[in-house]
Amino acid sequence: MADLALDAMHKWLMELGNEGRSGRTLEAYEADVSDTLGFISDQIGVSLDKLSLDQVDRDVLVAAIAEFRTRPDPRFKRHPEHSPRQRSPARVARRLAAIKVFFKWAYGTGRIASDPAALLKSPKRTKRLPKALEPGAARSVMKAAQESRWPERDQLIVILALTTGLRLEEMATLKVSDLSGDPLEALNVVGKGNKERRLPIPEVTQQALAAYLPTRAKRLREMGLDAKTLFVSTRPRRIGGTADQPVMGVDATRAGIAYVVDRVLRQVGARVHGSRVHVLRHTFATLGLRPDPETGMPAYSLRQLQAALGHSNLSTIQVYTEVSDAELVKAASSHPLAQS
Repeated sequence: MADLALDAMHKWLMELGNEGRSGRTLEAYEADVSDTLGFISDQIGVSLDKLSLDQVDRDVLVAAIAEFRTRPDPRFKRHPEHSPRQRSPARVARRLAAIKVFFKWAYGTGRIASDPAALLKSPKRTKRLPKALEPGAARSVMKAAQESRWPERDQLIVILALTTGLRLEEMATLKVSDLSGDPLEALNVVGKGNKERRLPIPEVTQQALAAYLPTRAKRLREMGLDAKTLFVSTRPRRIGGTADQPVMGVDATRAGIAYVVDRVLRQVGARVHGSRVHVLRHTFATLGLRPDPETGMPAYSLRQLQAALGHSNLSTIQVYTEVSDAELVKAASSHPLAQS
């Protein structure tokens, strides 16, 4: 009898963990595969804990992907009228990728006689330009961050994202110990796949850090708590212990960082539909490749931007080389044969 599907999934995740895959990658894989297996068990009328791998065929996988693609997005539970009719091709592709990796592993380790996901194709993605702020709007966001209950922290969050291109996860997990130099001159960042990179800290970010760190120390003293993360919450929250003896903490969370950025973007009217914190990363990358009006040279080369963003493949950042309509109009009018 073939392995039980859930048991096989846990062994697969264990192997991925041994290979050094990040915790967030494992969580995403587990969520996608276990949810798919749950749908399949309902479809064929067995309990999930009794579902075996050899009961999963290509047709039921196709049905599972179709159900996920059209399933209401839980993020819009309170406002279902705003929910898109279907999940995005990128989100469907991410789920399918997890499924294909799992069944390829199951087949490769002899747990199934054939791979039911081998011939499944990812949905075609529509090519979209990254959503980025113009320099004036980006500076307005930096300034608007000062209007908060903790202006030093919130301004540093925005400035750090705009001047280094850090991901949301990287911002939330950044530690004080990741800062190096005296005065501070670099960040040691652990990105996707636990890959480390060292980023220089621009002058404006150094100034924001110098303003924030004393306020961080003061607030922690007032709350009688310590924190590992660079950014800390304004109020303690329970992170463990019991109801009688709770353990409180103020370490940063992804949701907390995202809330600060979202509030500031809304405040200046720069909130872009479908992109929150990531719009600051896109802005850093897009403006980093834009030619300087005086020198005609961008601040970063493609290779330098690849290293700064922590991308493994150069092709991943090719989208940032797309030009704007205004740049295209200017280039067309400047062409030697365009003059009358």
